[in-house]
This record gives sequence, structure tokens and C-alpha cells, in this order.
Amino acid sequence: MSVVCANTCGWLLDSCSHIDEGLQRCDSYSDGLEKPKYFRCCFKREYFNTVKPHVQIQQNTDIFTSTAKHSNGEHAKIDLQTRKKRKRKQRDLNTGELDAHIYHGKIRLVVLEGSRALLEAGRQCGYLTEVLTAPPSESMSSLECRLAALCDMAKQLPLTDDSVEAPVQTLNRDGLDPSLDLFSYITENPFDCAYEVTLMKEKYLLPPRSRFLLSDITRMHPLTNSGDRFDLIVLDPPWENKSVKRSNRYSSLPSSQLKQLPVPALAAPECLVVTWVTNRAKHLRFIREELYPYWGVEVLAEWLWVKVTRAGEFVFPLDSPHKKPYEVLVLGRHRSGSDRAARSSAVEELPEQRLLISVPSVLHSHKPSLSAVLKPYISPEPKCLELFARSLQCDWTSWGNEAIRFQHSSYFTRERVEEPSGTSETPNIIPNISKSAFSSLPSVDLV
Repeated sequence: MSVVCANTCGWLLDSCSHIDEGLQRCDSYSDGLEKPKYFRCCFKREYFNTVKPHVQIQQNTDIFTSTAKHSNGEHAKIDLQTRKKRKRKQRDLNTGELDAHIYHGKIRLVVLEGSRALLEAGRQCGYLTEVLTAPPSESMSSLECRLAALCDMAKQLPLTDDSVEAPVQTLNRDGLDPSLDLFSYITENPFDCAYEVTLMKEKYLLPPRSRFLLSDITRMHPLTNSGDRFDLIVLDPPWENKSVKRSNRYSSLPSSQLKQLPVPALAAPECLVVTWVTNRAKHLRFIREELYPYWGVEVLAEWLWVKVTRAGEFVFPLDSPHKKPYEVLVLGRHRSGSDRAARSSAVEELPEQRLLISVPSVLHSHKPSLSAVLKPYISPEPKCLELFARSLQCDWTSWGNEAIRFQHSSYFTRERVEEPSGTSETPNIIPNISKSAFSSLPSVDLV
């Protein structure tokens, strides 16, 4: 279970546990075997090995460097003069900084007191006590970036016929490397167990009953043509900011282009819409004042994801003027004239200012799942959609140009298990697929 403990302040989450839930029984028809190999997978714990606050690590590095430089008095004198020259003049806060300062003042006590209570409860039940030492692997960084490049190349493919009633292709258990068109169709694992598949010469783990579409914002028609309307839509937009631009980790998207997302066409009556947003005040203001009203979404609450180390410390000082140890989620409901009275009596009202506390992944933009915490606020047996996804979830549809990024088998450990007794073979499902997408694409070596 991903929820370690909960109270009126919010939830303490274990992201790894949620990922592992759907991977306790995995099938693979690789290596030419007549029968599947059954195994259990776990997301590698070293990817959640945030042991010390980030600022403290930087400070320790600075102390080490300073000690080396100041081994003699001459170096110390030069360094002191340099520091004096570099000292910045005091200046007034700009509008964005002032807005961020005011916002922080409003939620500071909520974060401080709520985190203290949840972390103490977590320690009492044995959480936040394990320390890992293995460093995460960086071997997948070059491959991960190619998913977005392939989506860009796929624009050369002709658009699928808008009259296609069900632009969904289901996995065929007999195929080792099926010619699936990942860019023009939604790909679905219909089975009740995870399924290891070979896509683009690489192995990926698809959770039970998960679906995904690899595309950018210009090729979303398979989603809108599918006829599905979702009870929950979660967005993690690639917001523009200086850090992303400097690091070149991914392509950002101007705020104005977010309005092009077909959220109203994908939303069921009273759909809960949740958007991750950075701490930049103008982005938060854009969601509340422009984006949600444009989509017909009524803003109901703001929650905070608080990031802590494995020892339960904030990853950044709470009052740091540069980076805060939290991110904001804006929650609202899609409204229309006929939808306002359609809310199920089983759906609870959204509370304001709840905290989600977890150890963040060292993998960039790897957010914790919201499935468990949002369950009381959406209809039973909901259809759920994540936009700008980088991973898959059981019973969810995921869209993005890197939607299967963190499903690559290299992120997981595996352990062989015996086939459960009393189970019958899952019937073979004939896929509804098009010709291979790669026959029309330039040659790309992914090995």
C-alpha cells in the first residue's frame, strides 16, 4: 500500500510500494519459451535514496573546497577579497518573488505542523528508518531521451482515420516483438498481471490493465477518438523555467499551449482535474485565472507535495529563498450546466490544504502516484488519465512523449516465482493493430 499513514493533515506516502503493487506477478514470453516465465518485480530502491538535504550536501562540498584553498594565509586573503567583490547589492523583490514570498507565508505553518505530525506517525510505524547506500545507475539516460525523439519522428506518419471507432490495440501474448503502432493507437495490456514486452528492441514492463499512447500534443486524436471519458485527469506539464532550459532535460511547453489540450472533450461529468505546478507564482496564477476557467474547471483546493529525506528532513530548508521543499497541486472539477447535479453521493468533498509527504525519486520529474489519496473524491471504478506521463499505472491510461520512460526493465529488480496454483491460462487476445509504424520512419538504432 502506498499510504504509510494518514491524518487530517494529509498522507505519508511510499512511492516504491505503489509501483510494486502491480508487479507481484509478471509474465514474459521471451527467449522462445513455450510457457511464460513468472517473476516478481520491484522498482530499485536506490532511485529513492535521498539521504541528506540537498543544501547540506552543497555546503559540505563548499567546506571541503574552502579548506583546500585556505591551507595558507595568502589563498585565504585572495578569497576574502573575491567574496567582497562578488557581494550583491540589496535589491527589492520583483513581482514574481514578492508573490511567492506572500504565498509561502500563507502555507508555511501548514507545511511545518502537518509535516511534523505525519513524519512522527511514520517513524512510530517503522518508516523512514532504512538507509540505502547503493548509488543509482545512469545507464539509461541516453535511451530515455530517444522516446521523445521518436514521437517527433512519428509526425511523418499519416494520421489515422478519424472514423476508427476503437483506436486501441491490445497486446498479443504470443508475439515476442509485435509490430505495434505505438504512436497512432492506444496500446493496452488487458491482462490481470504485468506483462514484459519488447518494444523498439527494448524490454518494458506494462502493469495490469494499463494503457498508453506515445505522442506529443499535436497527435492526441487517438485519445479523443477512443470515446472514453475520464473521472480523473492528472497533468504534470513541462513548465517553462530557467533550470529546465539550462539542463536541457526535456522540452518545455509555453503556458498558452496548454489550453490546446482536449481536457473538456476527455472529461466525464464532475471529472476531478489535478495539475502539478512549480512554485513559480505566475504558473499558479495562470492555472487558477486562465487555464481552468478556459476548460470549464472550477478550482476547489490546493494541496502540497512535501519532499523529505529518508531521515524525515525537508530536502531544502523550508524558508529557502531559492528552492522550496514542496510543490503545489491545483484541484478542481470540470463543470457544465447539466453536470452540477450529477455528483455521486459516494464522492466526498475536496478538503483544502492537504499535504502529501514522500521521499522524492532522484529521477527527474518522477512524481508520486495520487491513486490512493484521490480515491474518496472520485466515483467508484473510475476511469483515470495522466497527461504528460512518464510511467504507467494499473487501470490508468497514460499519455505523453515519454509515457513508458520509467517502465524500462533496467529500473527494476526481478525474482523468479512459481505459477500460482489453481489459475488458468489467460485467453489469447487478437490485437487490433496497424502495420508497423517503423516502416515509414527513419532508421534509429536503439541498441
